[in-house]
Amino acid sequence: MSVDYDLVVIGMGASAHKLVNLAAQRKARVAWVWNQVNDSYLNIAQINYILQLLKTKVGDRPKSERLKLSAQQIPSILHNFCHEEMQEILQKNGVDVIVGACQFQNQEKNSYILEVSETSLSALSHETSQRSLSSRAYAIANDTPTPLRKIFGLADHNYITAHQLLHLQDLPNSIAVLGDDPDTCAIAQSLNFLGVKTSLITNSSHVLPNIDVAIARTLQAQLEAEGVEVYTSTQVTAVSKIEQDRSRIWLNNTTIDCDRLLVTSDPKEFDYPSDRHIYQCRNDQDIAKIVHQTLQTSLWQSAASAKVPEITYVSTTPPLAQIGTTEVLARLKYKQVYVLDSDVENGLCKIICDRQGQILGASMFGNRAQLVIEAIAIAMQGKVKIQDIGVLQELRITEQWTEIHRNHAQTAKLKDWFTFRRDWNL
Repeated sequence: MSVDYDLVVIGMGASAHKLVNLAAQRKARVAWVWNQVNDSYLNIAQINYILQLLKTKVGDRPKSERLKLSAQQIPSILHNFCHEEMQEILQKNGVDVIVGACQFQNQEKNSYILEVSETSLSALSHETSQRSLSSRAYAIANDTPTPLRKIFGLADHNYITAHQLLHLQDLPNSIAVLGDDPDTCAIAQSLNFLGVKTSLITNSSHVLPNIDVAIARTLQAQLEAEGVEVYTSTQVTAVSKIEQDRSRIWLNNTTIDCDRLLVTSDPKEFDYPSDRHIYQCRNDQDIAKIVHQTLQTSLWQSAASAKVPEITYVSTTPPLAQIGTTEVLARLKYKQVYVLDSDVENGLCKIICDRQGQILGASMFGNRAQLVIEAIAIAMQGKVKIQDIGVLQELRITEQWTEIHRNHAQTAKLKDWFTFRRDWNL
């Protein structure tokens, strides 16, 4: 049975556009189903970008004026995110852009069928038509939802998402943000800068629990210094509405009141069957896997897929980036690790390597975080040792490695010498 497409991408998450472009460049037949277009839907990367633009536009004004000015600027910035123009560009590149709600139907001869209630992008509330799509592979590319434990009252939708926040008539005077992931931290910092009294609430011991502890705590200290109220090791037990749609949040043994409660991404998931031809696509590693397994150019041979080091990037100011393992995990896995760190302006750089200088992981909080971590990613992929990476010289990391390695070598020689004398009683 023939199929319509080589790849159908479902969703408008931050990774969707990148995957669609890569597939189109390989001359594959691609369809992109926009299943969340409502009120000019924006993914989390676009929302963060808009907030960064707002910070640039109002940054020279007193904090007391930024809230009102930001609300005035948002409509014109949103207008620049024109989905009709993006749809036209994609279609010129051979991509079929299909707008509408969709769901998988029963499998037919080793291929699932995707049923789409197609609508016109310029008239979303008017006529719809049914369309059936078949493909060799499907990729679900929605934004990662904010993981939420069961909270009494939250199911009544006493919260807004980051997308809904930008479509409010006015930004709130105060907001409580639930979560501790990279997007949540960046959004909380931006809102605080724009003049919104911001609380960041997490049940972890610090923000960004998957980031190296020292680096994550450096960012947390920065947020607190800027005025963000950070609640760590805090359980949200209940949420309720009070006067004028304000929210009351029960935290451990206390409560806080705020104008709005923010959950970065809606925790609703797209329902899809379990099948080896249906992939989740949420980061660069997922994209590399999908391209390798579904868009290979030889029928009989499949070139080995180069492992792409996954970089976690946090678009705060200054930014934060990490690749590979953390110090805690490295010490659990390896017998001997070297930890190199360097203070940078308003931040910290930390690199984990083995005794030969092979890099196991790196984290950095500072203005050059993305550049440094991307250079380290290339080095890790090419198995370049830490002493041979030029970009680290100005951070004095290579000098530190030389000194530590020399000291360890000297210590090992002394230890061997005294062991020899004890064994032979010399």
